[in-house]
Amino acid sequence: MTRFARWYKELILPAVLLSSLIIGAGMFALPYLFNASGIAVGVFYLIAAAFIFTLVHLRYADLIEHTSGRHRFAGYAQLYLGRAGFWLGAIVTGLGLTLVLTAYLSLGPVFLRLLIPALGDSLNLYLFWGVGAAAILVSLNRLKNFEFLATLGMLVIILVLFGFGLSKGDVEDLPPFNPALIFLPYGAVLFALYGRPAISSLKNYFEENNLSPRNLKKAIILGTALPAAFYLLFALGIIWLSPAGVTPDSLSGLLLAPNGVVVLIGLLGIFAILTSYFLLGLEIRDIFRYDFKLPSYLAVFITIFSPLVLYLAGLRNFIELVTVIGGVFLALESIMVILMHHKLRGRVHKGELTLIIVFILGGLYEIWRTL
Repeated sequence: MTRFARWYKELILPAVLLSSLIIGAGMFALPYLFNASGIAVGVFYLIAAAFIFTLVHLRYADLIEHTSGRHRFAGYAQLYLGRAGFWLGAIVTGLGLTLVLTAYLSLGPVFLRLLIPALGDSLNLYLFWGVGAAAILVSLNRLKNFEFLATLGMLVIILVLFGFGLSKGDVEDLPPFNPALIFLPYGAVLFALYGRPAISSLKNYFEENNLSPRNLKKAIILGTALPAAFYLLFALGIIWLSPAGVTPDSLSGLLLAPNGVVVLIGLLGIFAILTSYFLLGLEIRDIFRYDFKLPSYLAVFITIFSPLVLYLAGLRNFIELVTVIGGVFLALESIMVILMHHKLRGRVHKGELTLIIVFILGGLYEIWRTL
């Protein structure tokens, strides 16, 4: 194996696999929220969240590495936090990740309509859901090359959008700081940079390919930082291309974008949502298989149909979904990762205690804002 091939296999591919889960529907909420609160607020949240989730992802990887047996999140919670931890972990991950897939269902057909306008809304919904459901039946090894190519495609499209936006605007056109809405992007940024469910799959990838676990840490750091940088470029491009104001789906206000760019955004949306849908679906399926000990066919059935049922029941407000999921469910999950790692290593750093307080206050804010 050449040096480049080894570098690609041990660092680039696993980092991109993590990025492919992180880069998802959450990015399309960011331009609207950054435009409202100010681009400086958006940059602050992206940098802070990248550091936070790098820490959480590394802590979870260490937890997997030093715990015997095959588990998913709720199983680790039971081992380190007891029976109450198991049920809390099961609710947080099972319901939280299912809500994530529901949020993807609320946005996926919007982008599919840009590519196949002849199909009605219902057909677009079921076509998107069917493709996502089919991927849940296969393994990550079979998906890894698609994930890699799709993620590269997304990064190229984001660069193109940024380039078009830069040609239409400049720094003076960016939204100023709005102190009244300083907390608005909190939950959505957490949602957009969350990648904990991919860590188990990354660990499996390293084991299945007999790779050194030493490179797992580097892959996690790179795979978490890369989406934050590209999110900023995407937000800037959309803001510059939307002089009349950015809409919640990042689409309707694109007055300065050529038709070809709108099609690129459709492709970006489909790639971003499907790649995340695939990996999250596999994680939810394995939660039911390994933690709840359900038969494989039942785990697959629940994973496939639950998001569709919730969507049809009326959970379709994309912005509300991503802010609540990020600010409440994903923040609570991150707190549990820190506490489990404390049980493993016997210590919690002062910075982690501060982070727990921030997560709790942020979650309470999102609940209050939603009510």
